[in-house]
Amino acid sequence: MKKLTMVLAIAAMSILLVSFASAQTATQTFNLAVSSIYKIAVSGSPADMIITDAVPGSDPTPVTNSTTTYSITHNDADGAKITASLAPALAAGYTLTIALGGNTAKDISTAAQDAVGNVARGASTGNTIAYNFSATAAAGPLASVSETVTLTVVGL
Repeated sequence: MKKLTMVLAIAAMSILLVSFASAQTATQTFNLAVSSIYKIAVSGSPADMIITDAVPGSDPTPVTNSTTTYSITHNDADGAKITASLAPALAAGYTLTIALGGNTAKDISTAAQDAVGNVARGASTGNTIAYNFSATAAAGPLASVSETVTLTVVGL
């Protein structure tokens, strides 16, 4: 009987200890936020654009290149725009235009331009970049010059 009382006493104490152990809690408090995001990337650089031909009596035949693409992500509810700029600027008689994602071509030869005026919030990949390089016959030959096109995405 003494053993049975001892076993029952130990069992009762175990139940009390387990109920105290399971009543413990811990909490954490923190904030969540998403910042404004404006990201753009290109797939690479297009091949060199070299004008080599002309129809007699006409300006040299322009060259085009649509081999690269851009991807964009932004989360601005008001939308965003993409500007395109060229550095260094081209001399008179030479023109470089850019058309992004099928939008109207913009002349970026001498000044930055809004290439896409209202980009909806979200993410998009594989958007075509189309370049057209032209020259007037009066402008004459142009020695090879390295140019950099910069695409920038900003909120409206």
